Amino acid sequence: MSLKSNVRQRVEYQCNKCKKMRILFIAPALQSTKIDTHGYTEYVDVHICENKELKAIKLFVDAHYDVRTQVSVESKSKEEEPGFTEVEGFLNIPVPKKAEFLDHIIVPTKDYGGYNLNYLFITDKLRSRDYILEGDKKGKKIVKTSPLEFIEITGYVGDDIETDFAEDWLLNLANSMETLVYLDENLLQYIGVYLDYMIVSKPLAKELVELNLLLHATMAIPHSTKEHISIFEGHVDELFPGLNIVHYRIFIAIMEHCLQNEQKTLMIVYEELKKKITQLHSFPYFLSVVSQLVSFGFVNIEKLEFYTLN
Repeated sequence: MSLKSNVRQRVEYQCNKCKKMRILFIAPALQSTKIDTHGYTEYVDVHICENKELKAIKLFVDAHYDVRTQVSVESKSKEEEPGFTEVEGFLNIPVPKKAEFLDHIIVPTKDYGGYNLNYLFITDKLRSRDYILEGDKKGKKIVKTSPLEFIEITGYVGDDIETDFAEDWLLNLANSMETLVYLDENLLQYIGVYLDYMIVSKPLAKELVELNLLLHATMAIPHSTKEHISIFEGHVDELFPGLNIVHYRIFIAIMEHCLQNEQKTLMIVYEELKKKITQLHSFPYFLSVVSQLVSFGFVNIEKLEFYTLN
């Protein structure tokens, strides 16, 4: 096994169509705890293939970081299941076939009130799942589909919510889910409270960073340095005017917790810090602070990434 660093494990495979070598670096903590019932972890690689076409490949990776089977995934009409084509040249291990989509009920956090987002239904053709945030199907019905049509999201929002705002949020959520290498279904519990609060306004660049961080929270590893903290302390008034002492200490605490960090994911950092800082109990607020630190370069995020070797 070839290690890129002491926190990421190297997985390689070759796309059967474009013949490019694809390399994925996986956090060992994620791989060791997320083995599925059939013995493998599923990852999805959506990449630019031959003729500049986007292609989706599902990888089945064992505990030793070997790709045991890969399948091509084709998007079909929503009445059909996505097409699966097993790639030749790998060990003769059967790919788990799902006769139908499996329903996954999203149990939201206790902070979710359903004030603006009343209901959410996500069809994920890459993972053969329907994710359902239950509620009342009332208000405006919004339907958005990701570019490759692997993710379709239906939401019901309050009548007073601007349609354009709701469409932008659901489209960005669909796009983010389609490009996820790995989806931790446990993170979907935070989607309800986050969108319920944010969908009342047009998504800003900073908020889209927050959404991305939310979906990567159990696989993204945040880093900071003493130099970052020193620069932050020296320029905080000009970079974050009006930042009060409580929020200042939260910014510093997050950066200090990420010093020399090589194994703790963003979610672990949050879980540890909220035990010490009462004001940090809100996960959306934590994401908001981290996104600001990321935007200014005070915290760097390392997450699952694919690389292509031509």
